[in-house]
Amino acid sequence: MSLTVPNTAPFTGAQKMWLKGYLDALNSALTPSDGSAVTIAEPTVTAGLPVTILWGSQTGNSEMLGKKLVKQLAAKGHSPTLLDMAAVSPPDLTSIEHLLIITSTYGDGEPPDNAAALHAALHAADAPMLSNVSFSVLALGDSSYPDFCKCGHDFSTRLIALGATALVPIVECDVDYDASFASWVTQLEKSLAVSATVA
Repeated sequence: MSLTVPNTAPFTGAQKMWLKGYLDALNSALTPSDGSAVTIAEPTVTAGLPVTILWGSQTGNSEMLGKKLVKQLAAKGHSPTLLDMAAVSPPDLTSIEHLLIITSTYGDGEPPDNAAALHAALHAADAPMLSNVSFSVLALGDSSYPDFCKCGHDFSTRLIALGATALVPIVECDVDYDASFASWVTQLEKSLAVSATVA
């Protein structure tokens, strides 16, 4: 391929001379001295992954962190979907490959109201196997309570029992959760990037 200035180009003589010199330099850079064609490699693009994020919250903190996570994963090229746990049942999870759970613990180690049904259904004897699921849990809590982050641990333990694989180990968050959340997201981004490359 050779770049030239068309005769009909609307430039003055001096401009055409300058542009011709510029294009000659480009042409020499694109054509090796032996005259063979230069192959320009296509950039490698890592395809993003579909990621499902479930939130369980009594006060809204988990939902808020879920929305932040959606933005951060989308910025990395992934396709995140944020869902209220109340809208999900165990059979829905069987078709999910990458599952992220953000949940608080309420009262005496109980799940938040919107997570209670899913929590109970996953612990039922007829819960489906989830062997194709890779997951991670961000557990919000208050370390001044004896059952700190219990609901998050319940979900993590039960998912493993149902055959799921931990993408990133569970991360516990105390009342001041910003640093723990940031650390979890960093770990997730690395693990998802590896998964996307393998896929």
